[in-house]
Formats: sequence, structure tokens, C-alpha cells
Amino acid sequence: MANKRKQQIILSAVKLFSRHGLGKTTLDEIAREIRIGKATIYHYFESKDELFFASLKWEADQFIEDIKAIFNNEMLAVGARILEYLSYKENVDKHYKLLSDLLIQLVKNNSFEKEKDILKDLLIREEEIVKLVLNSIYSSRLEGMNESLPNYIVISSWGAFFGNKINHISNPDRVLSTRDFMFKSLENILS
Repeated sequence: MANKRKQQIILSAVKLFSRHGLGKTTLDEIAREIRIGKATIYHYFESKDELFFASLKWEADQFIEDIKAIFNNEMLAVGARILEYLSYKENVDKHYKLLSDLLIQLVKNNSFEKEKDILKDLLIREEEIVKLVLNSIYSSRLEGMNESLPNYIVISSWGAFFGNKINHISNPDRVLSTRDFMFKSLENILS
């Protein structure tokens, strides 16, 4: 029951932090959302900041689970899985607003050390998944490959996310398919 209650609090916090931001969201609002007293929140979290970091960590964990599911989808060919992964990352702001906002704050250099630690953990775990996929699929071609390829894929695909945001600002009518561009680049690297 305790873990279920804590999970309820985090899910409510994610919803409200995503909608209103950290500064404009109160613990009273979060408590009201799930019909509990504010004291119950303090039973699980020492502060609003701690709850915010737990919410951010929850989104990062969910994101990792989503990309694992994409890469484990044996109904899709390998290339289709990679395209699905790249598409998913291009639209991360539609699924995980807190995570998206964290990345933007990081670019602006407005993030806290705790947020940077959560992001660092996310990137490390994401890179491990990409490395496993590349090793299992392209093992014969990757023997002499540089070990930094998984990192390159992870970082470049996050760059595509930001590139699409910038493109949309500069020309909302132009559709860029960074996903297709990245996939063609990967095909060339791996062939």
C-alpha cells in the first residue's frame, strides 16, 4: 500500500509539474489531485524539491522502459526498430514534458546538480541499451567499430530532438525528417 500511495503522489506530481512547472505547482494542489492530506506527501517526501526530483526520475525510468520495448519488439525489423527509436526521441516532449524541460534547462545551463545526475543516469542507461542492440544485431560488422558509436547515436538523436525544435521556430511549415537522415547515416556507418 505504501509503494502504491507513493506512486500515486509521483504520478499526480508529474501531471501538475508538467502542466504548471515546479514554481507554480504546490503540494496542496498535488494532495487535492489525489484526495489526500499534504501531511501524507511529507510522509513520503521531505520537500517539494524532493518530490520534483522523484517525478523527474520516474519520467526518466519510464523513458528507458519505452525504448527497451521499442528495441525488444521482434515484430519489427531491426531498421524499423531504430527508426521507431529515433521517432520516439524526436517527440519526447509529447510523452515526457519534465524530461524535455530538463534537457532544455541543461542547454540553458539552468539545471541543478541533482537534475544533471538524473540526466547522466538516463544517458548511461540509454547508451547501454543501444550498445546491446548494436552488438546483438551487427556483431560481425562491429568488431573493429569504435566503442563510442552507441554514445554517438544517443547524443545525436537527442540533438535531432533539439534540431526539430529550432527548425519549427525558424520555419514551422518545413518538415525535417532528422529521423530518416540519422537512419541513413547509421546505415552508411554500419555497412
